[in-house]
Amino acid sequence: MVSNSEFPKIKNSSELIKGSLVNQKARRFALELLEAALATANPSQMVYNTLKVRGSQLSLFNHRINLDRTNGVYLVGAGKATGRMAEAVEEILGDHLTDGIIIVPPNTSEDYTLDRVQIREGGHPLPTHSSMSITKQIITLIETSPDDALILSLFSGGGSALFTLPSTHITLKNLQHTTTLLLQSGVPISGINTLRKHLSQVKGGQFALQVHPRKHWVMLISDVPGDQLDMIASGPTVPDSTTFLTAGRILDEYQLWDKIPQRVRDHIQAGLDGTVPETPKPDHPAFEHTVNKLIGSNIDACKAALFAARQEGFKAQILTTECQGEARQVGEQLGTLAQKLTSKKDPQVVIVGSETTVTLRHPGKGGRNTELIAATLPFLQNHEGLVIASLATDGIDGPTLYAGAIADSDSYARAQSLNIKPDELLNQNDTFTLFQALNDHIKTGPTHTNVRDITVILHF
Repeated sequence: MVSNSEFPKIKNSSELIKGSLVNQKARRFALELLEAALATANPSQMVYNTLKVRGSQLSLFNHRINLDRTNGVYLVGAGKATGRMAEAVEEILGDHLTDGIIIVPPNTSEDYTLDRVQIREGGHPLPTHSSMSITKQIITLIETSPDDALILSLFSGGGSALFTLPSTHITLKNLQHTTTLLLQSGVPISGINTLRKHLSQVKGGQFALQVHPRKHWVMLISDVPGDQLDMIASGPTVPDSTTFLTAGRILDEYQLWDKIPQRVRDHIQAGLDGTVPETPKPDHPAFEHTVNKLIGSNIDACKAALFAARQEGFKAQILTTECQGEARQVGEQLGTLAQKLTSKKDPQVVIVGSETTVTLRHPGKGGRNTELIAATLPFLQNHEGLVIASLATDGIDGPTLYAGAIADSDSYARAQSLNIKPDELLNQNDTFTLFQALNDHIKTGPTHTNVRDITVILHF
């Protein structure tokens, strides 16, 4: 069993604890709170907490099944957390597990030890031919399994790209181009996944139709605001709450109709005209045999940071776990909030769970967490002991090898002393250069989980 103490930590903490003695202390505590959040996001522990075997009885929360009367148990799934989840399922089920295939991000399969389950690598953040090929293999495995088998599915953040089979007449290149446009246009994850569902043969509840009539238990780790189950990995096993009309409105709102490939445009229009079937809704018979259970989310990680802060004597609160919007605008709002903390008598901590977006206006490098922190720098000046740190719980902030960044009251002045203008780099979407120069990037490496982003604001 993987314990929380073995879960990835911030690898460069010692380099990040610097500055005045007060700022050093504040930085150390902020990083410790982020590590507490990461530990609770451990996918293996989430599975151990919820999937149990006692004798021949397998239970998932209040659902139970007799394994001796089940004609095989098959494990499938996709996502950043799926490898660790699968390791736990293998240990729990032992010889009861018949076969399985899971899809994980590129260059991560060797991080896991699995005996009965095939572990394969797909594409991320864009789907690839390998994503499609392995998805087809999963469908074949399900279709050749007995009708009285139990199918266990695991889905987490990243599953949308990894578990991919485009709708008929839509090519992989069409899908890649559309996904890139959505990501670069500041469309929130709910909007991106709405389009993904309506361009797919497996998303938006359609995989549940392929599993039917078998019993189907699904364990989900959320990386989406609101923990809406049909948005996690674009909801392959969950009735779809969106429609082609929803998808069309998103394209209208972000002025993407004329930019998406012709085949994608034709497919969405056919759905609007009623000549392409809608994604399945709750009254479909397949969902009578499908159990979807959320086993972990951003809320759990934020609560862990909250508990750790209070243990250290801070007056601590979770501001929200549903923060969305343009990263730099959210950063300005949190910077204003951080200033207000300095008037408080007691040491303060505010924790924020988020899924912000970045609209690329210039070809710089960075991620949503570094954009958020960069926008706070002017607000932190002259407030010793005021620190803000933010990271992506998957360890990957944008197209970089870093998880996020940390800043304090001296960060803005240090940048200027290096002949760097933070505001200009932020406007150029080049926050990577800013925090590389400050040596204030947070590095965790791949964490093999994803429960969105965590930001900690702390003041002594």
